[in-house]
Amino acid sequence: MNAAHSTAPQAAVPQRYAHFTGRAFAVFGVSLTFPVLLLSGIILYIAPAGRIANQSGWQVLGLDRSGWETLHATAAVLFLGLVAWHVLVHLPVYRSLLGGTPAHPGGHRREAFLALGIVGLLVLLVALTWPPASWLEDGSRYFRQEHWTTSATAPGQWRGGAH
Repeated sequence: MNAAHSTAPQAAVPQRYAHFTGRAFAVFGVSLTFPVLLLSGIILYIAPAGRIANQSGWQVLGLDRSGWETLHATAAVLFLGLVAWHVLVHLPVYRSLLGGTPAHPGGHRREAFLALGIVGLLVLLVALTWPPASWLEDGSRYFRQEHWTTSATAPGQWRGGAH
């Protein structure tokens, strides 16, 4: 029997890259957008108020307050879209987590209710301006209105230059 008429299975040729999937895109998109939101959120938390930032020429990593606000808002819109896509592509997973499987007929409803309770508590704390949510707002207000206007943190001091 010659090689042209062989019935032996051919070995699959490995592909260099896997084909594009929405699942991988959703996971990487959410994972890579999160640190941008985290960094811009922290910087905006400690940033001086707009008037103070503009008058002092305040910048971090080449962006002024307006630039950081734009980056944060744009990244937030992208993040929301990616999270929506992530939920959509993983709907079967959510269904099995909530509805159960033969191995776990009760599903993971306790975890879902706990997460819902934590989010609800967070919203309630913010709405009632109770700690620790109020502490976060107090800290942000301190940085926006007081920290950057004291003599110890005058523009020449905190940027490393002379008056």
